[in-house]
Amino acid sequence: MRTKYSFYNFLVSLITSVALPIFGFIKVRMFIDLYGSDLNGLQLTIMNVITFLNVFELSYSLAFRQLLFKPLAENDRDRVLSIYNGAVKVFRFTGMAVLVVGALTALLFPMFAESPLGYGETVTMFLILCVPFGLSYFLMGPNFVIIADQKEYKINIWIQTIAILRMVLMVGVILLKLPYIYIFLIEGLQVFIANFIARRIALKNYPWLKENKQLPYDDAFQKNAKYTIIQRLSTLATNNTDNLVITFFMGYTMTSVYGSYSYLTESVSKIINSAITSPINSFGNLFNDSGADSYSVFTEFFNFAVYIASIIGVCIFVVIGRFVLIWMKMRPEYSVTILIAFLFAINIFYMTMREPIIICRDANGLFKDAKNNAYLLAISKVVLSIALIQPLGIAGVLAATMLTNWTVDFLYNPVLVYKKVFHLNPLRYYKMVFTRLGVAILIGAAAYAGWQTQQAFVTSSTLHFLMGCVVLGLIVFVVFTIVYWFSYASFRKLIQRGWRLIRHKMNKNKEVQA
Repeated sequence: MRTKYSFYNFLVSLITSVALPIFGFIKVRMFIDLYGSDLNGLQLTIMNVITFLNVFELSYSLAFRQLLFKPLAENDRDRVLSIYNGAVKVFRFTGMAVLVVGALTALLFPMFAESPLGYGETVTMFLILCVPFGLSYFLMGPNFVIIADQKEYKINIWIQTIAILRMVLMVGVILLKLPYIYIFLIEGLQVFIANFIARRIALKNYPWLKENKQLPYDDAFQKNAKYTIIQRLSTLATNNTDNLVITFFMGYTMTSVYGSYSYLTESVSKIINSAITSPINSFGNLFNDSGADSYSVFTEFFNFAVYIASIIGVCIFVVIGRFVLIWMKMRPEYSVTILIAFLFAINIFYMTMREPIIICRDANGLFKDAKNNAYLLAISKVVLSIALIQPLGIAGVLAATMLTNWTVDFLYNPVLVYKKVFHLNPLRYYKMVFTRLGVAILIGAAAYAGWQTQQAFVTSSTLHFLMGCVVLGLIVFVVFTIVYWFSYASFRKLIQRGWRLIRHKMNKNKEVQA
C-alpha cells in the first residue's frame, strides 16, 4: 500500500511539475518584455521576503505530519483529533501574527532598495501577495492530515491545476497588456483558493475531523514545531537569501537576471524533487513498521535520487548558457559563464542527493538534534554570500551555497542519520556519494566536450539547439542508466519494484475490464 500511494503522489507531482514550467517560461519572458526587468526583480524579492514570513507553513506541516504517522497507521482517531485540535489553535494564532507582521514589513519594504514603483504602489503590491498567505493558516489543518496519510495526490492534483490556471491567466493578462497589478492579484488569489479547495477535499475524506469531542489538547505539536521552524529557517537562509543579497548589493535588475537563471534550475529541481520527496510519508510509516528493512529502502531511494540528480546536473551544466540567451532574446546581461553553469549544476546535484537523508532524519524526528547545525548552516550561508558577492557577483552567492552545503550540511546530517537511525558507520554513505559524484563529473566533462564540438550546429538556430538538447538528454540518460544498472544492486531493486507495481496495476485493470 505504501508503494502504491507513493507512486500516485509521485505521478501527480511529476505531471504538474512538468506542466507548470512550460507556462512559466512563457510568462517570465513576456513579463520582462512588457513590464521590465526591474519590476520582475521587485516581484521576486517580495516573494522571497514573504517566504520568510511564511516560514511556519512547511515547519508546521513537518511537525504535524511526523506526529500523525503512527496514530493514522493505527487508525487511532481520538489521538489524531487530540493532536489536530491542539495544532489548529497554533495555526490560527500564527495566521494572525503573519498578517500583522506582514503589514508592518510592507510599510518598511520600500526602504530596502530603490523600487521601480512609488512607495504606495510597492506597499500595495506587497500586501496583495502577503495577505493570502496569512489567511491560509486558518484553512490548512485538514490538508496536513491527508498528506500524512499518504493521500496527498487527492489534493495536489487540484492545487497544481489551479497553479497551471494561474499561469494561463497571467499569460492572458500580459497578452492583453493589462496593468501589472492584475499579475499580483492572480498570484495572491491562487494561494487562497488552492488552500480553500484543499481543505474542502480533506474534510470530505476525513469528516470526523469536524467532530466536537471533548478531548484534551495535545501539546506535542508545539514542542515539535519549534525545532522544525529552526530547520525551515536554515533551509530558507541557504536557498532563499540569494535574491535578497543580490537586490541589496546589485539592484532589482540583477535580481531579475539571477531569477531567470534560477527559474530554469528551480523548475527542473521541482520536477526531480517530486520524484524524491513524494515518498516522505511512506518513510514515516516505514519506520513505524518493525519488520521493514528501512536501510535497504533508503539505499534504493538514494541511488534513484543521485541517478536523477546526475542526469539533470550534467544537462543543466552543458545547456544552461545557450538556453537562457535564447529564452531572454540574446540580452547580453543574461549571459551565463561556465563558472555559474557549474555552480548551478553542483548545487542541484547536492540538494537532490541529500533528500533521502533529510527525509529519514525528519521522519524519525531527528530535526530536534540538528538544531545547532541549522543555526550554523544559516549563518555560514549568509555571511559567505555577503563576503563573496562583491568580488564574484552572482557567482559569489552560488559559491556560498556550494561551500555551506558540502561542509556544514554534508558533514553533519548523514552522520546523525547513520548513527541514530541505521546504526551504521557513516563512511558507507560518504563512499556512496563520492563514487557517484566521480561518475557524474566524468560523464559531465565528456558531455560538455562533445557539446562544444557541435557548436556550429546548436548555435545556428533555436530548432537545432532544441534538437541538440534532446539528443544530449537521451545520450546522458542511456549512459547513466547503463552505469547504474550494472554497478548498483539497490538501483536494480528499485527499478524492479516499480516495474512490479506497474504490472500489478495493468493486471488489475485487465481483471476489471474482464
